[in-house]
Amino acid sequence: MNPNRTQHVLHVNSTSYDLFILVLTIFALLVAAMLLLLPLQPSVEAILLWVDFLLCLVFLFDFILRLWLAPNRIFYFFQKGGWLDLLGSVPIVPGLPWTALLRLARLNRMVRIVQRLKGEDRGVFMADARKNPARSALLTTIILAFLIVTIASLLVLRIERGAPGANITTGATAFWWAIVTMTTVGYGDFVPVTHTGRVIAIALMTFGVGIFAVLTSFMASNLVILQSDQDELLDLFREENALIRAELAELKALITQQQAADE
Repeated sequence: MNPNRTQHVLHVNSTSYDLFILVLTIFALLVAAMLLLLPLQPSVEAILLWVDFLLCLVFLFDFILRLWLAPNRIFYFFQKGGWLDLLGSVPIVPGLPWTALLRLARLNRMVRIVQRLKGEDRGVFMADARKNPARSALLTTIILAFLIVTIASLLVLRIERGAPGANITTGATAFWWAIVTMTTVGYGDFVPVTHTGRVIAIALMTFGVGIFAVLTSFMASNLVILQSDQDELLDLFREENALIRAELAELKALITQQQAADE
């Protein structure tokens, strides 16, 4: 798949994708500020560190994609601050406090996107969303997934910890439980024992079913786009083939006329 087609499918330079990265960047900066400035309990800190790690994966994917699609990769990396995007994708390493300061590199991504979106009115975003609703729904769902997993992990930890017979008592187990519940896997190794915790589980599972519906819609939408591209290429091939046949027929007629004139 060539870069142009990848860009066509993923719409990296679209308004909705820029807003998606901007919202995640702001969310990531808030998480980093909480980790750096607030006196957090170790269990809460563990949840936020896992959230930060997943955000780093998204930002690393965004960096690799933009670098791959950039017309001038050296210019993007050195002049447009691509190296800052890369540093901002490094997760916080426990025991190495200086890695948390790399979160400041994410400001470059935020400023660049704000400058790009500056001056665009609401109509541009609405037109972009209407052009590909499946993509817009997918990006919105990813943002909601980060928010819901973070909130659900913190809530279930607070509710379950201290309850009789509870086994969701650490940040790592709370985050793991939120992920497997939202993806509707439900291993059953960690389960809420309180009524409030079970209500949270029901909400997570319902949202997880919605995620699969959005993913299915997105994949179907892009398969239609790829099929449309293939149909266009096939039509172009047929037109070129018809032109070649016409030129060969004309050339054959000229050769026949020339042979008749020589005789």
